[in-house]
Amino acid sequence: MFKSLTKLFKSKSTTHQNITVENPLPRQDIDGWIMPYSAVELLDTELRQRYLALLWQQVSMTREMFNNLYQKPLERYAEMVQLLPASESHHHSHLGGMLDHGLEVISFAAKLRQNYVLPLNAVPEEQAKQKDAWTAAVIYLALVHDIGKTIVDIEIQLKNGKRWFAWNGVPTEPYKFKYIKQRDYELHPVLGSFIANYLIPKEAFDWLATYPEAFSSLMYAMAGHYDKAGALSEIIQKADQNSVALALGGDITKLVQAPVISFAKQLVLAIRHVVTQKLKISEKGPGDGWLTEHGLWVMSKTVADQTRAYLMGQGISVPADNRKLFDEMQAHNIIESTADDTAIWYCLLKADNGWKPKDKFSLLRIKPEIIWENIDDRPLLFAGSINVIESEKENIDETDSESIITKINANVDLEQLSEHKEEVYQKTEAEIHNRDNESVDFLLNMFSQDSIGTAEKTNEVVKAEAEIKTLKPETISNLVAQSVAQDTINDTTQSTHISKVSSSSVQRGWQFVDWLKNKLLNDKLTFNDRTAKVHIVDNCLFIVSPSSFEMYLQEKGLTYDEESVNNLQYEFQELGLHKKRIIGDDSTNFWRCKVIGPRKDSFLVGYLVPDTKLFFGEKLLINNRHLLLEE
Repeated sequence: MFKSLTKLFKSKSTTHQNITVENPLPRQDIDGWIMPYSAVELLDTELRQRYLALLWQQVSMTREMFNNLYQKPLERYAEMVQLLPASESHHHSHLGGMLDHGLEVISFAAKLRQNYVLPLNAVPEEQAKQKDAWTAAVIYLALVHDIGKTIVDIEIQLKNGKRWFAWNGVPTEPYKFKYIKQRDYELHPVLGSFIANYLIPKEAFDWLATYPEAFSSLMYAMAGHYDKAGALSEIIQKADQNSVALALGGDITKLVQAPVISFAKQLVLAIRHVVTQKLKISEKGPGDGWLTEHGLWVMSKTVADQTRAYLMGQGISVPADNRKLFDEMQAHNIIESTADDTAIWYCLLKADNGWKPKDKFSLLRIKPEIIWENIDDRPLLFAGSINVIESEKENIDETDSESIITKINANVDLEQLSEHKEEVYQKTEAEIHNRDNESVDFLLNMFSQDSIGTAEKTNEVVKAEAEIKTLKPETISNLVAQSVAQDTINDTTQSTHISKVSSSSVQRGWQFVDWLKNKLLNDKLTFNDRTAKVHIVDNCLFIVSPSSFEMYLQEKGLTYDEESVNNLQYEFQELGLHKKRIIGDDSTNFWRCKVIGPRKDSFLVGYLVPDTKLFFGEKLLINNRHLLLEE
């Protein structure tokens, strides 16, 4: 396998100096200028050496070949990233975070690669022949997957005042760095493919080019065309996701032991991300938060929902109830408590430009330094006033002006709906404990209109049929023509209203589909695992109900009560993407899957969508062997 590659490398000395460096802290002068490190110094920490050892264990080659193929590119990578962080305030945001994240992703990717037989659908002999080429493609893609951040996101300044670019290697002088506020994230992969030419030896590219499928997948992925990179892109996205979850303390299978971040720190990181990336702060009109000299005031429900969605996306367990989430924030002094030791501040807002909402807002108050470590990054103070009023005993889950509006517009009698659910539950054969199965029978009875059986004939109908049989054919024709004309007039008067309602519902249904598709294509939503909201069952996509729809509404910051969830499910049904379940002469929109495992009475309820390509593209999918579809 490596004979041709060995010939490509010139005979060079591969000896390395055995330098032992105690390097736990950066070398900085009193003004904060960071001294540059050599690659040997940067990689000579216990954790980073363990990552290198893990990589060595995953590949099968001589030490000399390992040095040429992987060790030297990793050393050049270390020289480029130095002590730069991997993100401004998210995962691996510490000094040296970029190097740690890069090594973690490489280690995870090399491990995950063992679960794939590449290239797909090739004969075993060809797969064995190309094994090492695909492994190299995985490792090289992991190496450059985030390197573009060092140029797009960060500005490096040398002590002599000149700007330094990462592709120049080790900085020639002490340096400082700062994050660029307006940055183009789509440039990350573009610059990654550019810098790959500096990191990866030409001989390695020459060798990989002899395996066109592996080479093209690597080039597509480096350039950001993940949809054309196939399994290669999937491996790196999973590895990156695992590294992020590991840094944030998520529950994953760890390659090496690393410090676990407390839930308090996870909350701070999540709220910081939500405030800086999702919310509109100190707007002249309506917004999500307002910065004053007394602190940062933010919408309580909006922040709770967005924070929960963010943490759930990182694989971190978080309380589903807002009260409990606020209790956690108070316990860790993330938010400031009122005089009554409650989390919610009820306030009236008034802007200097005349904007003055009538309703009081339920807000959280946060110290600005928790969100912005650098005072220069803070937005302008709110041009107006925020007046605290006496707190009232209200439902925290139904606060904020948008929730009030939703309640006003509600047309469903929730009391009747609750009574209906209780009647249905009485018909349930066995109690199902899974949270997503509490509405099993209720959901199974949500039949579409075309599934309604034919009603029995009344006496009037029978009598009318008898009269029709006595009429002459030409008389019947005239009556039918008159009836059709009248129906056309009636239909015309109703069609405009119906089309408006229908198009609006379809649009909302497609918004959910697009959200789910983007989540799955970008590996931001897991499937086929124990807590997943979607699964592959019988070669179809199984969308768990109602939790998948609740998650969508939560992430979008929308009301996610029972009525809203049911409405969204009806709007999804109108798209006609799902396969209906035939039960005798009737049909239902929902399917049940029995969970095969210790919980023998556990079921999942959801929609079955045959068109998996709509959500996964050409990705190779495997059915979840722990779920059995009930026909």
